[in-house]
Amino acid sequence: MRVSIQWLREMLDTPWEFEEIARRLTMGGIEVESIEEAAPPFGQVVVGRVLAVEAHPQADQLQVAAVDAGAGQIRQVVCGAANLVPEMRVPLALPGAVLPGDRIIAANALRGVMSEGMLCSAGELGLEDGSSGLLVLDDDAPIGLDLRRYLGLDDRILTLGITPNRGDALSMLGVARDLAALGAGTLRPLPDHDDGEWPQVLGGRAAFTAAQAGLDLGLQVLDPAACPRYCALVLEGFGPGQRVPDRLRERLRRAGQHSVHPIVDVMNYVMLELGQPLHSFDAGQVQEGIAVRPAAAGEQLDALDGQSLALEPDMLVIADAAGPVALAGIMGGQRTAVSQKTRSILLESAFFAPSAVQGRARRLGLQTEAALRYERGVDFDLPMMAAGRASRLLRAILGAQLRDGRCLAEPAAVPRREPILLRRARLSRILGLSIADGQVESGLAHLGMVPERTEAGWQAMPPAHRFDLRIEADLIEEVGRIYGYERLPTHRPRGILAPLPMPHAPLESTLRQSMLGRDYHEVITYSFISAQWQERCSPGAAALVLRNPLSTDMAVMRSSLWPGLLQVLQFNLKRQQERVRIFEFGRVFEGDTQRQVLAACAMGPAAREGWADPRRMLDFYDLKGDVESLLGQWPGVDFTFTQADHPALHPGQSAQLLANGMVLGSLGALHPQLAAALDLDGAPFLFHLEWAQLAGLAREPRFRAISPFPALRRDLALLVPAGLAADAVAQTLRGAASPIVREITLFDRYQGEGVAPGSYSLAFAVVLQHAERTLTEADVQAELDRLITAVQRLGPIQLRA
Repeated sequence: MRVSIQWLREMLDTPWEFEEIARRLTMGGIEVESIEEAAPPFGQVVVGRVLAVEAHPQADQLQVAAVDAGAGQIRQVVCGAANLVPEMRVPLALPGAVLPGDRIIAANALRGVMSEGMLCSAGELGLEDGSSGLLVLDDDAPIGLDLRRYLGLDDRILTLGITPNRGDALSMLGVARDLAALGAGTLRPLPDHDDGEWPQVLGGRAAFTAAQAGLDLGLQVLDPAACPRYCALVLEGFGPGQRVPDRLRERLRRAGQHSVHPIVDVMNYVMLELGQPLHSFDAGQVQEGIAVRPAAAGEQLDALDGQSLALEPDMLVIADAAGPVALAGIMGGQRTAVSQKTRSILLESAFFAPSAVQGRARRLGLQTEAALRYERGVDFDLPMMAAGRASRLLRAILGAQLRDGRCLAEPAAVPRREPILLRRARLSRILGLSIADGQVESGLAHLGMVPERTEAGWQAMPPAHRFDLRIEADLIEEVGRIYGYERLPTHRPRGILAPLPMPHAPLESTLRQSMLGRDYHEVITYSFISAQWQERCSPGAAALVLRNPLSTDMAVMRSSLWPGLLQVLQFNLKRQQERVRIFEFGRVFEGDTQRQVLAACAMGPAAREGWADPRRMLDFYDLKGDVESLLGQWPGVDFTFTQADHPALHPGQSAQLLANGMVLGSLGALHPQLAAALDLDGAPFLFHLEWAQLAGLAREPRFRAISPFPALRRDLALLVPAGLAADAVAQTLRGAASPIVREITLFDRYQGEGVAPGSYSLAFAVVLQHAERTLTEADVQAELDRLITAVQRLGPIQLRA
């Protein structure tokens, strides 16, 4: 939801600056995700009036215009726009103007003709991403007036993150109402609207024939539970060449809407203003009348977006004698869409129950502004007022005439709001302090409730626009946020904390702390991924395909955590975070099973930048070291790393982890083909560990006495055949070692000059220490002889001279 501060101030009388508005909204539970200017900076652009247009003598694609810049100044401007005609009013950048992108306008000769400025499109002013012609202004735009002042461009836009329970905040009125409750000021009177100029019909399956309604069209609601209120107005007098004023078009732009058609623009404007979605049908294309009914099996709707939608019986449609003309609360159809030929419309303003809309748009792969609001719940008392507001605007702006209207209603089907009991003691206990009765009552009243005092506290009836208020906890939350979360006291926990009856901390917590200690950041990614990501990281896996995915990017359940981690990596790299180290504990899904996995992804420099350390990029052994640090939680388990053949990993920089004959996970660099497909400059490193297998390994702590006697180190340099793996040599040495050998570490591998072809050199550091006495040279030599004899059984291994 994008909110213009200028528009907001027309609905709310507040002294707060925009910074305070943004802060209080966020603290009040409606997060301000970003703040931006309504237009980029530019100056010396005025409203100009085109007096005459002539062909350029030297260029077929250019024209020469005489433009009135105000105060009697007539300027000659060369322009190539196709929509340039006399008497139009357009933005004129005067010589010396600086446009977005530091574009400086000067008086120059273009193909031999002097041009004293530039006529501007919306794109050139930074008001749109792109535009195909000059920005046409209203015919009564004051000539010579600064464009920023005329369009009110010195404005700021707040982008709000509206949570699913706060459908009431998806409008300017809703945001203004919430700010008023937060103490920003008082709501101004509601916008002008026609009220009570058409009758309501109550009770039963409301229906009007054309004759009864006095209209050209009959009305009928066949499913009052799904549509308890349906208002229909017939307006006429529309014609070609109409447009909405610049002020209204500019407000739509700042709200993220494009101008489509003057009638549609008014519908969208009222929806953004009040929160009530509206729809307009070309009355000349509606056959006989309108019926609100469930879709019949096999019916289809040619939707406004060009799709042919296959309807199902649980979908509510608006239909005429020829079939569906709209999918209720979601999207209209092409057959009755307004166009330049439209002369009369049927304006629809209805309350559709959330249960009649929820899930239908996603099932059809649609997402519309109307569905966004109806799914969350729209004020069921609003349809008549919104219809009146749209009627007033259509009459004032486009010169339409209201012929007639009806509002069909079934009171028994309108949502019933039950009073909620708010107990004073419960409120104090949950919030941690006592709030004065007057403050509680004032806060609830500002939210549209009339609290009545009871012995225990208050009873309050939720307003029609707040579908999320159902139980006592909801009212406590409202009182808390109106009072101010930041003002709530903090207390130390009271009570006796007993230690957990276990020898060590929970394994998951320990590993999580270990990852944090290795400079990784924990992330939580979606369990849904695209089929493309699934095939990239887990080809051939039995993926679970969702029947009704939110989007194609969330079509299957993940069988690996790597897709989510790689997407987080991409997100950070694109935002100049060159060193990324992230991990996740999460579930993966395959076939009819699910399991817990620990996975990580790292890329960039091996260490944070510092003057004392040379800059070195992360490599396979850094990642292997991170994994080995985690494995330190199992001191008695013999872990081994062997060559891996994972389709998502580099075949020469990958390994799998084993223990007790079980595969515990994989690690390595991302496969070069995947790195290229993801447009990564280099390969990230990843690992995953199977949680169930890790948790099942023996983790009992073992005591090992510290010897008071000195340790000795001896290095063994061995010539090993090229076909023999270094890990096999190391494992053999460790297996043959007696208890006096405390550690065997591989510290060097060499192949080149001085080493015979077909061999390579391995150097091991052997640390020896006795627990009860000082070792003699004879003890050490005997141990080394035993180790050498053991490895020579593997093949022709020799001591290197």
